[in-house]
Amino acid sequence: MRKKIDINTKDMTFDKGYEEFIFNCRARNLRPATIQFYDNLMRTVYKFIDPKEPIKNITQNTVDNFIISCKNELNIKDVTIHTYLRGLKTILYYFMKLGYMEQFHIALIRYDKPIIETYTDYEIKLLLKKPNKKKCSFVEFRNWTICNVLYATGIRCSNIRTLRVKDVDLDNNLLSMKTTKNRRPLVIPITKSLQPVLKEYIGIRKGNEDDYLFCTAYGDQITRDALSSSMSRYNNNRYVNKTGIHRWRHTFAKQWILNHGDIFKLQKILNHSDLDMVRNYVNIFTDDLQKDFEEFNPLESVGKKSIKIKK
Repeated sequence: MRKKIDINTKDMTFDKGYEEFIFNCRARNLRPATIQFYDNLMRTVYKFIDPKEPIKNITQNTVDNFIISCKNELNIKDVTIHTYLRGLKTILYYFMKLGYMEQFHIALIRYDKPIIETYTDYEIKLLLKKPNKKKCSFVEFRNWTICNVLYATGIRCSNIRTLRVKDVDLDNNLLSMKTTKNRRPLVIPITKSLQPVLKEYIGIRKGNEDDYLFCTAYGDQITRDALSSSMSRYNNNRYVNKTGIHRWRHTFAKQWILNHGDIFKLQKILNHSDLDMVRNYVNIFTDDLQKDFEEFNPLESVGKKSIKIKK
């Protein structure tokens, strides 16, 4: 009797299954940042789930032990565990789909939404104070320009890194981003205050149209870590203890909402696929919105109007 060749999925180990998962991610052309997220996640997962563990042995109890271990041994916030679990859930559901393990529902843990601390008006003034071109370095002038762009547009760190000189259209006052998180191109108007800032910076930066706009001191594309470290030093040198490029995005959204800007336009500018995150911003900044609550409150304005009531 000749033995039939069969596909054996019973002995598929976690690490081998993960390699297959990542191969599938690349085949679906997921962004490098997404794949990097999964790779970083697995460093934590492998602390509590043996890489050589057969996938068929993974159960709800395995997932529960992972959650408890993260809480007890890593001393991390619930929101971080939620993020880890969301990634692990995607991987395990991929295994379930291929029949590597029994199917079961993985519920994400609840967590208190963190308060987003934005830059204050005073901190913004410090960060946007123009440096002396005769005394500052190119990097400091570049970082000052980046602060202006971030505060005027609310774009992401990834956009800052991938913008090219040709993406700045000062004739039509438009900033074009062809590479975005959701893969949809985005065009944002360049405000009157930002126009001279970009014009002056490009005059200093020079370079060809295809060169990266916000580059290193040697004209190369800057890495995410290098940009983050450089911007942190910039903040600290200006006596601003808060850091974080993404904090500018939150600050932009907050000021837009406080200025009673249209939330549908905000959704488009921030390039969100739906209004969920915008609603989240509104909820987060509730305390700030209460400052002028009485001024715009319909009931408060009734007493100011002279209305004749017919008898």
